[in-house]
Amino acid sequence: MRVLVTGATGYLGRAVAQHVQAAGHDVAGMARNASGLQALDAAGLRPVPGDLSDPDSLRAAVEDADAVIETGNADNDRATALLLDLVTGTDKRYLRTSGVAVYTELSGGEPSSTVHVEGEDFTPIPELSHRYDQDLRVMAAAKGGAHTVVLRPGMVYGQGGSEQLPVLLRAALRDGVSRYAGRGLNRYPNVHLDDVARAYRLALESAPPGSEYNLAAAECTMREIADGVARVLGLGPAVPVPLEEMSQAIGLLYALGMSSNVRVDAVKARTELGWQPKGPSLLDDLVNGSYRRVWGDREVSLMTEGAHA
Repeated sequence: MRVLVTGATGYLGRAVAQHVQAAGHDVAGMARNASGLQALDAAGLRPVPGDLSDPDSLRAAVEDADAVIETGNADNDRATALLLDLVTGTDKRYLRTSGVAVYTELSGGEPSSTVHVEGEDFTPIPELSHRYDQDLRVMAAAKGGAHTVVLRPGMVYGQGGSEQLPVLLRAALRDGVSRYAGRGLNRYPNVHLDDVARAYRLALESAPPGSEYNLAAAECTMREIADGVARVLGLGPAVPVPLEEMSQAIGLLYALGMSSNVRVDAVKARTELGWQPKGPSLLDDLVNGSYRRVWGDREVSLMTEGAHA
């Protein structure tokens, strides 16, 4: 299958592109500038110029593809509309990357017993309703003949990277302390980078039109994650702080997200796609694996004395 991966220079996009290519598919990675195209070429991917904000270049990039895996901006309405237009009425497949964040419960570090499953009658918080509406729009396009699939990964980790973990690691390095908001008992699902890339390949090959999948291997409390950050950096135990202080340390959006509950059932991907996560656990990779190799020897820069008293 000829596959176009948008966002292929990113953490998730590159892993997905390389895994799909290793499975025998002809993979092109899309980038919008020369440096991105060079990076794709260096990674062994076929570079294709294109920009999600430029309809002409996106149309040209999609033209020769049998499938598009979009790993770029999940909130780009214009790109989503154009991609749906380009695949509807064709044999092309379109895999949209969303995220389990659509299930966010703002809880300030408190636990929750609510576990979300695909296809439930669900109303997201206002801040994420737009993304969820886009998910529904993509799935509904299958009724008009488009082969569309929505994938919602949990917190992706591995190779010393992630969207969220480096935010916590950098703040702890800067300040000499690892924090969690409130009691830190809120839980968030996670999945290793290699496992999520494998799930994308399986969905590309066998997911039915209009389907959706939560992708998670396990879940951790944010207190456990903050303790892991402290251990890999050689700091004292992680400390509880008010949400306001967490916001000052890592920014309001990250603080709200990392103090919220996001709990999902991911059985559907296992039963329908045959997906079996195999990667190391988040805490093991954080404390003993790739994060220790990448972050463990970095020097902690303490703030002024008494800043965390």
